[in-house]
Amino acid sequence: MPLQITVLPASTQAGRETIRSLLAEGEPPLIQAVYRDVSKAPSEFTSHADFKAVKGDVSSGTGLDFSTSDAVFYIPPPTYDGTDSSEFGRNAANNVKAALETASGVKRIVLLSAMGAQNDKGVGILSINHVTDETLKTSAAEVVVVKPGFFMETWVSALDTAKADTPYFDSYITPDDHEIAVVSLDDIGKVCAQQLLDTGNSLPSSPYSVNLRGPRDYSALDVQSALQEVTGKKVKINAIKPDQLPAFFGQHVPAQYADELAEMTAACLPGGLIAKEMVQEEGVARGQIELVEVLRKAAESDLGRERSGAF
Repeated sequence: MPLQITVLPASTQAGRETIRSLLAEGEPPLIQAVYRDVSKAPSEFTSHADFKAVKGDVSSGTGLDFSTSDAVFYIPPPTYDGTDSSEFGRNAANNVKAALETASGVKRIVLLSAMGAQNDKGVGILSINHVTDETLKTSAAEVVVVKPGFFMETWVSALDTAKADTPYFDSYITPDDHEIAVVSLDDIGKVCAQQLLDTGNSLPSSPYSVNLRGPRDYSALDVQSALQEVTGKKVKINAIKPDQLPAFFGQHVPAQYADELAEMTAACLPGGLIAKEMVQEEGVARGQIELVEVLRKAAESDLGRERSGAF
């Protein structure tokens, strides 16, 4: 019998890319994908015989049935509804944990976490990942925690301003030559899919962490170079200074979450908690896809206007 893998929430970017990687297998597993609204399941998935969309919600705990699952992939979603991030993350993780406790057949859970999530403070919105990892670290016989760097797709939205009459992009990475760890969603999906497919194989330890980064780390200057290569234009860097970060993020999310995003970003800048982690190479898995490939694919498929919401 093929493995049955549950992915939730399946509407997340990492959930989508992992499902895509799983379905690309020569003998794909059976996939149960959990959506709050099953009509949001992409047709490329629903047309596949090995895919089933089911209704469920991690925030309420409704519809979380893992009774036929061998493995579960959980991506803790962010919230911007005014709820405290840690409280939301802990409640959702406890709902997943309760569902796992009633499903004796689940051998492995794979958690999408983040660099820096081992810290209980000083990492802003990554507190969601911290409380999730802590809540679920013994929830199955095999627990894998995948900790990627920043999503490369964050910069897809920069194609809009890079194509403007006066080309520029907003950069929260300062100074311009400071490098941070980034990785593509495609690489994340492939690594998470492989960890799910390896269910039943022994781990070096449980929980077991996979520290995932792209083929190299990137600075604002590297982002500028990639944008210029894709657009053919000279693109200016509009540097967002650390004290400007709350106002910058406040243009897109409520103030309390803007502060959390600012704290997370500051932790990646020189001297920050996550920046110190980024200089470590031991135990790091490297993806294959470069930023210029991500941007070129987005530009060619006219996705430059789509805001990725990768934070």
